[in-house]
Amino acid sequence: MNRINSYMTNINLRIVLRLFMGIMFLFSGISKLFPIEAFESVTVQQGIISWELVPYLSRILIAFEILLGLLFVLSVKIRRFTVPASLVMLGAFTVYLLYLEITGAGGDNCGCFGELLPMSGISSIIKNLVFAAVALYLLKLTEAESRYSYAHIGAGYVVVLSILLVATPVKHYETVTELQPVPAPATVAPDNQEHSITMPDDTVKNAEPPAKLEADTAKKEIKKPLLGDKYPVVVSVYSELIPGIDSGIRIVAFFSLDCDHCLAVATEMNKNTGAISVAKRHYLFLGSEDQIEPFFAGSGGSVGHTLLTPQKFYPHLSAAPPKVILLVNGNPVLVMEGDAVSVKVLIDKIKEINQNYSIK
Repeated sequence: MNRINSYMTNINLRIVLRLFMGIMFLFSGISKLFPIEAFESVTVQQGIISWELVPYLSRILIAFEILLGLLFVLSVKIRRFTVPASLVMLGAFTVYLLYLEITGAGGDNCGCFGELLPMSGISSIIKNLVFAAVALYLLKLTEAESRYSYAHIGAGYVVVLSILLVATPVKHYETVTELQPVPAPATVAPDNQEHSITMPDDTVKNAEPPAKLEADTAKKEIKKPLLGDKYPVVVSVYSELIPGIDSGIRIVAFFSLDCDHCLAVATEMNKNTGAISVAKRHYLFLGSEDQIEPFFAGSGGSVGHTLLTPQKFYPHLSAAPPKVILLVNGNPVLVMEGDAVSVKVLIDKIKEINQNYSIK
């Protein structure tokens, strides 16, 4: 009787653990789809792959996670394929997350559960270790294998990947090009132009005394240098997104309309409008059209803005939004991103430019 009870307990535990693993892998794969561009952005920022290839890798990876979840739920080749494959995947990602944490390249969200459940690298490592322990115990409890072949698994993966490609068609990202200098117009002196000037005798006689000349020279020396001499006009990477952005002092901000940090930065800039008034602002948004008006209402004022597709928005970021850039004639003199964004630092930089250079 005890042996029967123990056998039934093992069966029930095996079912529970199998369903647990299946649901977790299904959730991990499906959660990366909301939105898939956010997961792809994290993947590129972690240095795994380029913007050109990430749309393909993301779908291949997500399809495999969903497949593993289905294999666990349906109890397909648990011992010979499903558990070993899950352990390889968990082990590979754990090693990579450890590398990111050691090198300091890990961000606030590793992307394991997409944007639905943000997790830090350490939290994800712990999660992977727990899943690996469960998978190993499930391997110990599992004896008989269901009668499925590897061809069934391959066919299942093709079906899952095909559905994923139809549901989320591949969209290529618009990669960012480097800024380029604008050539200055050539100036040619006329052939007959004299390069030496002879002053008339009466001009020499009426010349200012040496003391006054020295005073005037001193005044000229303390005159502020022109801003255009320090920062000659260049074609910035933002010129294709915002026409005319490479002229004068400008503030470009990348904001996600779902991001509380972005809203806080926009609110603080509106509270300090006087201190940054010399710089014209333009916001580049990620989100939907109906989110723009509530964002401006919440931040306390509207400015010029453009709604970007994810394929245009994410390649400009190397971390989570917001990103704020201070441009002078197209030159990025201040770039802040993620937690490093500070409106105070922005104000101080604008004051420094005003004090040291003549804008006219």
